[in-house]
Amino acid sequence: MAGTQRIKILYFGAYSRGEEYARNLALIGGLQKVGAEIEECHTELWPGFQDKMGAAKRGLLANLIALVRAYLRLLNLYRKAGDFDFMFVGYIGQFDVFLARFLKVFHRKPVIFDAFYSLYDTMIKDRGLYPERSLMAKMLRFLDRWSVKCSDLALLDTHEHIKYFSAEFGLEPERFLSVPLGVDQANFFPRPEPKEDEVFEVVNYSSYIPLHGLEVILQAADLLRHEPGIHFTLIGKGQLYPEMRARAERLSLPNISFIEWMPHKELVEKAAAADVLLGIFGKTEKASRVIPYKAYEALALARPLITGDSPAARELLVDGKHCLLSPMGDAKELAGKIQMLKNDPALGKSIARQGRELFAQRCAWESIGAAILEKLNEKFIGN
Repeated sequence: MAGTQRIKILYFGAYSRGEEYARNLALIGGLQKVGAEIEECHTELWPGFQDKMGAAKRGLLANLIALVRAYLRLLNLYRKAGDFDFMFVGYIGQFDVFLARFLKVFHRKPVIFDAFYSLYDTMIKDRGLYPERSLMAKMLRFLDRWSVKCSDLALLDTHEHIKYFSAEFGLEPERFLSVPLGVDQANFFPRPEPKEDEVFEVVNYSSYIPLHGLEVILQAADLLRHEPGIHFTLIGKGQLYPEMRARAERLSLPNISFIEWMPHKELVEKAAAADVLLGIFGKTEKASRVIPYKAYEALALARPLITGDSPAARELLVDGKHCLLSPMGDAKELAGKIQMLKNDPALGKSIARQGRELFAQRCAWESIGAAILEKLNEKFIGN
């Protein structure tokens, strides 16, 4: 490989496709925008199941059979693939990277793995789906550590995540590269300013997991119940949804609506018409290490964003310039930030504009692709 040669990438695995899985769209699209040639070597591992995290709840035998069938298909596709310079293992690929490592015996090319997040941290520490000393917890720790060790370079979304992987799993920071999540740019782009009316619409969409801090949003809605014109719309359903609905009913909130599901394009239009979009406010450890999709999507849409103040958020966002940062878990502060934007439309417009400029500079596909390509040149090609 030479520095001026067009890089060829085999994007490999049973990764998730489609507009709801913006990470793979961003990596593939970004690399293509900076001149890389992409060949996809892809199959579905669990056709018909969108949430691969749910695989852990299915029977072991069913998962093993699905895995073997998928990997036989992948091996057949790999056999037909052309020559390449790098093998990229797409999200979610904690199993796929083991097969990629095995195939390196034959192709001898660097394996780049989009680790994206820790399965152990997500399922055990953050969501609390299994006890910390359970067999499942041990398996997930093994997967997190050794999936990274199978790769020559692993991608994560923030420097805080790199610190976590290095400390928790005994991995060298040099193994990682931090690149923003990216968004589905075909749908998330600025629209004309929403028409002014008497309703100040606050929108949050989520899968109701602990790090999102839905209880904080409900408490803020309660504090603002007598504020004229402010209305909250919460879109989505997930782990904590029944609990949050029950809490909202106990509070008898007059200023909040729940929508359990909305088609992707309608969700985007709803977000684009919001007066403010909310990020995450949970007090879990993981919440301090991530910048959620919805924050990037707010920037891409050029809508005012309020999200939790965290070390990860401050890697990218400047409070009062690109968004308003609110202390994690603090409903009173969140209510105050919402009221601030309602009372100061000029501030909202300024934040929306500068947030969009930041997105274009650092989070768009081309910026993501350029950051990865620079690292590949530095680590592999330039040597």
